[in-house]
Amino acid sequence: MSPDGSGATLTAVAADVAAPVVARARERAADVDAGRADPRATVQLAGALGLLDAPLVRVIGLVEEVAGECLSTAFSLWAQRMVLTYLNAAARADAELVEGVGSGALAGCTAMAPALRDVAGIAPVPVVAVRTSTGLRLHGPIHWASQLYSDAVAVLPVRIGEDPVTAERAVVRIRLSDPGVQVAPAPPLLAMDATASSSVRLDGVAVGPDAVLSTDLAAFVAAVRPGFLLLQSAFCTGLAARCVTESATHVTGVNVALQPDHDEISARLSGVQQRLHRWAARPGDPDKAELLRLRLDAAAVG
Repeated sequence: MSPDGSGATLTAVAADVAAPVVARARERAADVDAGRADPRATVQLAGALGLLDAPLVRVIGLVEEVAGECLSTAFSLWAQRMVLTYLNAAARADAELVEGVGSGALAGCTAMAPALRDVAGIAPVPVVAVRTSTGLRLHGPIHWASQLYSDAVAVLPVRIGEDPVTAERAVVRIRLSDPGVQVAPAPPLLAMDATASSSVRLDGVAVGPDAVLSTDLAAFVAAVRPGFLLLQSAFCTGLAARCVTESATHVTGVNVALQPDHDEISARLSGVQQRLHRWAARPGDPDKAELLRLRLDAAAVG
């Protein structure tokens, strides 16, 4: 349990189930950091153990634990869980894709950040969809996404029409192997090359009616936002917790002068984790502002 009793990141039973995933992330961390391997094997192990589709509180605990060993792998777990969440939120879920992403056999690529910005009134979604006799045809950029592996399932928002204000919005899924999907070469990233992160250009990508997950972008975002932000917060706090633990052993000798700074960071982290763990068990409790503040605080402490 967490110190204040607000809920554990992982209960004892859940920790036992997750232990092989954490261990595999630890074993592969050096190769993943160096870009010699990618996180998919660890994600697939999590899927085989039923952890990708576990209750949110357990997945958050898993992401925190893994982030203490390998941030790239924790990031990939977040992306995989979110794409699974999106697919399950569809009016007509594709059972085969849900099974593939839930098992980790298919990589999940979440390109939904523009949806949150659009709903917040910051910027319209950049991908434009044109109606055709068989569905939609997509044109435009995905400015940044991760897990851009060749067989990945990507979920993204689109606007149906050129007008950025009046055009209808939708959420769709595509495969990166679809004709018209052009993935740009991945730029070098500091210890994150294995996440296969880059930009994508869509040039006439066909989307059938069964691949439209929602035509109500605001409602879709409202439904998935808690998990999206809580899981993002978890990989920040997991990394921060490992850093606080490791640095504690070095606050000795002449470094003892840094003890107040260490104590202050540790206290800030504890406060963020208490909110995270409480809301992980009750994701409907925080409002949008509270979720965003938690995400910002987690990033700052991380």
